[in-house]
Amino acid sequence: MSKTPINSETVYAARYGDKAAMNELISAFAPTVESIASGYVGRCPMTRSDLIQEGMIGLLGSVYGYDADGGTSYETYATVCISNRIKSAVRNQLRSKHMPLNGYVDIDGVDISDNQSDPQTIIDMQEQFEELSESIEKKLTHLEKDVLRLHIGGHNYSSIAEVLSISVKSVDNALQRARKKLREK
Repeated sequence: MSKTPINSETVYAARYGDKAAMNELISAFAPTVESIASGYVGRCPMTRSDLIQEGMIGLLGSVYGYDADGGTSYETYATVCISNRIKSAVRNQLRSKHMPLNGYVDIDGVDISDNQSDPQTIIDMQEQFEELSESIEKKLTHLEKDVLRLHIGGHNYSSIAEVLSISVKSVDNALQRARKKLREK
């Protein structure tokens, strides 16, 4: 993470589509994403690239979910979102593969203190993030985008349904369609 704290104006600018602000956040948090993801490489069935993508989704979620009035710095909030997203992805991957219990990963013991990252990794992460953002814009319907953004922002199915005035089943269907579309190459 950068030495200069991220101000809430940058976060809100990124939330509302300012690409320069989003790139500033990506550059600032690329070492954090890299470090957290690296802690799982070789300890779970996911590739380094997949872990980094999950971390970037966590960063995106932090942009949409951050509330400056909540009393937490953005740096702390983003780091927790990144870490939680990667942990959830690892849990889901382990669960979906039905790995034996003795092959589990202690996800709470990951060391995130090493925040070093080379410029090429930052550029690669920015490109992955831009590709993901482009895929979201091109492949998803308006409803799917809204549901996905709210879900990434930390809302549960029922609160998304309430905000968008749709049923919980419609929320689930939209998320399933969005996931399927985003997995397609």
